[in-house]
Amino acid sequence: MRNPIITLAAGLLSAGFCWLTSAAADPLPTFDSFRQIDRTRRLTGQLQTAELLKATRLDPELINGVVRQGTNDAHLAWGAAELLTDWSQRRIRFESALATTGTNKLIALRFACAAARQREYDLALQWARYCKEKDPDNLVPWVVESWVLVERKQRSQFAQTLPVWVTHYRDYTVDACEMRFLVLERAGYSPYVARRLGFKPDSDALLMAAELGRPPVEEMLRLLLKQTADSLQLRRQFLVNELVGQTLERTLYALQTELEMQTVVQSRKEAIAVRREELKELLVDMERNIVEAASESQLVQYYDNILAFGEEEAMHKLMATVRAPAPAVSAPTGN
Repeated sequence: MRNPIITLAAGLLSAGFCWLTSAAADPLPTFDSFRQIDRTRRLTGQLQTAELLKATRLDPELINGVVRQGTNDAHLAWGAAELLTDWSQRRIRFESALATTGTNKLIALRFACAAARQREYDLALQWARYCKEKDPDNLVPWVVESWVLVERKQRSQFAQTLPVWVTHYRDYTVDACEMRFLVLERAGYSPYVARRLGFKPDSDALLMAAELGRPPVEEMLRLLLKQTADSLQLRRQFLVNELVGQTLERTLYALQTELEMQTVVQSRKEAIAVRREELKELLVDMERNIVEAASESQLVQYYDNILAFGEEEAMHKLMATVRAPAPAVSAPTGN
């Protein structure tokens, strides 16, 4: 996850993403304040500045206030759980959303992932195993369960092999982003700022998958990681997902020992290298030439397009819009 391209992909337009407590009296950030912060960042090369940290701080009371106003609204409770940093408050919001929806599998999986990262292992396993039943072709519950077993040093419990039908990686990050946007707009943030602060492409599940792929790789995990790597690259919702998938794939290639596989492996490694260079060029073009020229409404649409079509296609759509020639203006005619 420390690869510079991965860092750039995760950080583009959301550099300095963090959830900290702010004073309630602080004015909410605006499009213009972020534009000035971004200009300073590009000039200085600093990803974290005092101005950026101030602009990205959230007041927990502001978020909780939105939930209290929308009593029994599972979407607001879920969005708050995604935004808050205090685990006790997050857990309450997740549990409230689950109770209201009758254990929605999307919320249950996000809760399992969050609980695992908080070292609430029993809670994480409870909901991961629930999701294995309710979301049977999803790889993510298996990632959560495997990560917990590794963390607990219970590798001997890798007894059940991955069923052949479990081939799709779904961590529901798109849905989580939509819930964050909803809560932030209800809290008074503008549509652009709500998207700027609520967009978080890297997820707990993605971090766990990446950690499971660190050498040496357990033999019982290799099929899970292969399927995860394939799915992350097949449906490229976010650039960081594809890049993690590539890293997992290359890790698994290092385990190949048969001589006849070497040509195939080398060819695939070269293809990944070419693809990474393409992504690097795309990101640099966006950062240097497109973001500064885009309007507030264009950037709002850009974030919405990421969730609807995927990050790469959204970038190309924004580039086409920004670079479109201005309509010709007819010269005034004389009388």
